[in-house]
Amino acid sequence: MSQKNHSKLICIFAGASTPSDPLIIENAIALGRMIAAEGYDLIYGGGMNGVMGACATAASEGGSRIHAVTLEKYSHEPQIEGANVQVVKNEAERFELLAISSRADALFALPGGPGTLREVMQALESAVYDNGAPVILVKTPPYLDGIKNYFDSAVSAKLIKPEKALSLREWSPEQTIKSILDLS
Repeated sequence: MSQKNHSKLICIFAGASTPSDPLIIENAIALGRMIAAEGYDLIYGGGMNGVMGACATAASEGGSRIHAVTLEKYSHEPQIEGANVQVVKNEAERFELLAISSRADALFALPGGPGTLREVMQALESAVYDNGAPVILVKTPPYLDGIKNYFDSAVSAKLIKPEKALSLREWSPEQTIKSILDLS
């Protein structure tokens, strides 16, 4: 994926389903608005549904350029108007484009199902072992608390090197994106 004239990019991992908890969608919209307000573009898994659709729509409405990497089996689904859409055949290729070759500044995680969990853990592995972009959990208790607890315990037990502690961070809508990225 090329980033012509756009050096600031945020990747999101989130569910494509609409949750029953309204806080999840509120946080997704807040993140999308903050992405746009701070001049970032957004890359995500495509579509207009659920948590990731709410975040992408808010970012688009705020002026962010949207890059969608969608699986071939979902290519018939509606996309954000004006989005740069790339269709791929499998999850491995999709993850590579979203999290690795996009060179995103950060990978934000919102609640989702098993696919989201898999993507977040893969991104966390890349952040720790390959010096990839930090993974930032959007505070939405209790949904992502288990990931944070696991990571903090692994750092405390020296299963993950203490200098890698900033590979995983948390963000809430009261913060700017810049403030969470400036922790490095």
